[in-house]
Amino acid sequence: MNPDTGSKFTEGGDYSLSRYLKPDTPEIKEMKSLQGKEYKYSDYLGTIEYSIARYFCENDRKIKDKDAVAALNNIKNNYDKKISFFKQDLEIEIIENLIELLEDEPISHHEFKLAIDYVLEVIDNRSWMEDEQAYLKWATYVMGLFTEKESEEYEKSVKKLAAKMGLSSKHADLMLMKGDEEDYFDFVENYGAEGKEGLTEEELVAEMETKFLSLPEDEKFDFLLENGSEFYELVGLYISDLSERGEFDKIQDLYKKLTEKYDDFLYLYVYMGGVYVETDPTLAKSYFEKALETLDRLDDLSDSTREALRANFLDLISKLK
Repeated sequence: MNPDTGSKFTEGGDYSLSRYLKPDTPEIKEMKSLQGKEYKYSDYLGTIEYSIARYFCENDRKIKDKDAVAALNNIKNNYDKKISFFKQDLEIEIIENLIELLEDEPISHHEFKLAIDYVLEVIDNRSWMEDEQAYLKWATYVMGLFTEKESEEYEKSVKKLAAKMGLSSKHADLMLMKGDEEDYFDFVENYGAEGKEGLTEEELVAEMETKFLSLPEDEKFDFLLENGSEFYELVGLYISDLSERGEFDKIQDLYKKLTEKYDDFLYLYVYMGGVYVETDPTLAKSYFEKALETLDRLDDLSDSTREALRANFLDLISKLK
């Protein structure tokens, strides 16, 4: 019989979180991540993320993303210790909710660690949003814990940031879990994703990006040359991937072919500038200047978006003297 979890935190408890986990199998130990398996592990991922969001929303609006990271790392590194070892309220919130789930649906030790790692990666993926509570606010919004007024304010802040960073309105909507997913379903379907039914939009975009990056190099090129203007976030993703691999010749080849096919590819200039900010500031500056020149030739931007982008480009250029 499973031990009673109701008194563990009030009486100190002698049980550890590891008690609720199954032994690993050789097959499970071979798993590197839960990427692409989000739907299968959605209960566990959702429990962790909901616990964090609810704690932030209902208990402590002052905590930051780094506090959630610290809590998750402490749980991951010490899950075999007695539950009374954990002192932080956020840690206890996460553990209590996980135990309730694991009592009925246990997973293995390795799967548990991968679930923690997955959420840590989700938090890290929000770090670019220039807010020490970027993940906490996003999770709280997505899980419907904000008031109506707070949700409206959050939506405005995300759309403003997306415009400042040169991201598409589609990207902003997907960040808010509101986007039209038809194009993304089509991509995933065409490139062989399985089990797309039931995926959230964030999971769908992650699946799309994973499938894209797994394509052979020539197919990536072909896809971007055919669809680059529509899926320009994938252009940025691929350029970033090439940059990390040090394949700058390929970056320049892609840039040449894309600019031959597409006129005024604003965000391509932004991505190219970002690649060279650290290694060649002069070259980076030239790309941002091209982006600035392109702004007034585009008809599909609102005045507010245009001016936000202009201010952002001018700021970047001024820092690259």
